[in-house]
Amino acid sequence: MLGPERDCLAGGESGILWGVNRRAFLWAASAATLGAAAKCAALPAVSLNSIFGGGSKEAALPDLCTGKVMGVCGPVNPSRLGVTLSDEFLVCDFSGANAPGAIRYDMEKAFEQILPELVSLKTAGCETLVESTPAYMGRNVKFLQRLSKASGLNILTNTGYSAQENGRYLPASVETEQAEDIAFGWIREAWYGIGESGIRPGVIRIGIDNGGLTATAGKLFQAACRAHLETGLPILVQSADGLGVAEALSLMRKEGLEAAALIWAGGSEADNRERLELARMGIRLSLGAITRECSKEYAQFLEQLKNEDLLDRALLGHGMSHYRVAESGAGELRRVGAKGEYLWILKEFLSQLSEAGFSRSEVSRITEKNPREAFEIGVRKAESRSRKKYLLF
Repeated sequence: MLGPERDCLAGGESGILWGVNRRAFLWAASAATLGAAAKCAALPAVSLNSIFGGGSKEAALPDLCTGKVMGVCGPVNPSRLGVTLSDEFLVCDFSGANAPGAIRYDMEKAFEQILPELVSLKTAGCETLVESTPAYMGRNVKFLQRLSKASGLNILTNTGYSAQENGRYLPASVETEQAEDIAFGWIREAWYGIGESGIRPGVIRIGIDNGGLTATAGKLFQAACRAHLETGLPILVQSADGLGVAEALSLMRKEGLEAAALIWAGGSEADNRERLELARMGIRLSLGAITRECSKEYAQFLEQLKNEDLLDRALLGHGMSHYRVAESGAGELRRVGAKGEYLWILKEFLSQLSEAGFSRSEVSRITEKNPREAFEIGVRKAESRSRKKYLLF
């Protein structure tokens, strides 16, 4: 069972014991892995009646909202995303998964601090923000929903885990769970909402350390692939180097996913040669930590993508924590960096691209069309695959 998420689940996992329902889920998954479509077709549908008795109505599969983008306030037509920042962290708590307590900051004060900045972002022309703070690092979906409604911004949240910092942000259960167990929890969040909030994620996010996939990170990616096949949510990986991303891509292909299902969110320390090679293989790139110091290098890299007809792979996001919770004391919320950093890409970097010769349509391609394609819900798999009757509760 997935344990309660300490700072964010708007009610937690509510202590649900998966029990027989989890067995139903694994039964359906194992049926699929037997391989033959004929075998799968011969299996009876999982139904409420077969699990609990009584009635004959099959357990209804939720609407995946294929062709839409899932925001914290519900599904959004991709045409309404507008200018999108693809990798942002509004509030992070780096105390780790094992730290006691729930939300460690005053949400009213945080709301008063953050809302004006999001309103300024909206006024500057941004319409959508992908909020990447993961479970056990401060994800707070009801808070995001409140900010979305008050600011007018579309905000996406995520399901998934971060294995960064040697697993500091992973629940202890990951050590013993199989990929199917982990995927089960993420699929449930995508279908029915995070905890008891009813708020559904718009992306599966995995964080990994440098130096290639560890056994744990590999298990998380396997779970992400299986969750993608059942939900159609894109997979966003945060990593400073390309080795683990390349290994993740290889694993994804073995699981039957297209490269376009994967978005690599890397900061300024990432190697652009690795980025270029992976873009050639078909993955999308969320270019992050764009600051005054590295903006020229980023503009040159985008020029390189354009010259190779790969501009459709590029997304933009600041890729950094804007506020963090103090690790000691009463959990004071502290600003990271200068005020107004949310506006850097829109007010500074896009102007630099224009000065470098990028056309209005090319800038629109990067900031609007590419995010629409990247975050639109849909299974990225070559051959068709029917959804199974996974009974999640």
